[in-house]
Amino acid sequence: MSDLRRFEVTASLVLVAFLLVVAGGLIAVGHPRAVAGLVAGGLLGLTNMVWMVGTAKRFVGFAPTARMLQVAAAIRFLTIAVLLGMVLIVSRVDPVGAVIGYGCFPIAAAVAGWRILRAQPGVTA
Repeated sequence: MSDLRRFEVTASLVLVAFLLVVAGGLIAVGHPRAVAGLVAGGLLGLTNMVWMVGTAKRFVGFAPTARMLQVAAAIRFLTIAVLLGMVLIVSRVDPVGAVIGYGCFPIAAAVAGWRILRAQPGVTA
């Protein structure tokens, strides 16, 4: 399994686990309505991660310029922002839950990267 694929799988599992914990916490404190927003934001974060890894896979073995990377990142950022707006407007989910759910994505990515680095001998992080 390639490092990018391992990162994608690990980050996805960490994201789902983290979302389940946060959803349980929201229900426990009496905010069950925010769970729908949490799920919507989490799915949007998962979409962003899959897209990011797909872009990285396309650039493997190819020497992308800084401009190409900037354009790819800008397109992904703007598309995800539009999708988040559409989720908030069309589905009418709780906006705080959606932002929390989307905010779980970078945490999951950081944990997955940290776990992969710790698993490789001779790599210090």
